[in-house]
Amino acid sequence: MLRWIALFTLLANALLFLWYSIQVAPVADKASAAVDIDTLRLVSEINPKSLAWLQGDVETSSCVEFDGFGSWVKASAVKRFVYEQGFTSEIDQVRVNGERNHRVVVMLPPQLNERMKVIDYLARTEKWELDDMLDFEYAITGFKDRHAAEKKLTQLKGAKIKARIEFDPVNQLRFKVRVFEYIDRKLSNEIKEVVVESYSVEKNEKKVCQRVASLRPTE
Repeated sequence: MLRWIALFTLLANALLFLWYSIQVAPVADKASAAVDIDTLRLVSEINPKSLAWLQGDVETSSCVEFDGFGSWVKASAVKRFVYEQGFTSEIDQVRVNGERNHRVVVMLPPQLNERMKVIDYLARTEKWELDDMLDFEYAITGFKDRHAAEKKLTQLKGAKIKARIEFDPVNQLRFKVRVFEYIDRKLSNEIKEVVVESYSVEKNEKKVCQRVASLRPTE
């Protein structure tokens, strides 16, 4: 009797397993068929611009830095201008050591003959009065920057006159505008020229920059 019960149980299990296999197979086939092969893409086929958004809150791109603004107002004006051209930007501020009141100090030689030659030269070129040159050093002033002072220093050295440049050190707050470019759109030379010529930029250079991911402004 027990033998028949065991055989009946095995047969029932076999029939149940067969029924389950028949029911599951069509579901699996439908799930496989639902996958659209045309939607599968390799990583190399994906637009790199869309991948940048998967990297977190920071994205890397090229940028152009306009440096040397003496006020926040000028830097803000540039930021507003490039925004109107379809580019985002940010302003950095930093304190830098600068120079002002450049002057070229002429050192008169102690020998009387050589001293008179230098005095005559300065009287002709700088329009100085002879009676005003009684000391051993004189400062030529009125230069707008170091470059102008260096030009005068070169001129004096060409005349074999000893001189040096002096200036007043100053700590200045300077501003920099960093304009971010896009993969499909770079900052044109026309835009750069407008910024450089209209806003008194000291220098501009292209770099690789990082920024917080954000939407580009409306073009």
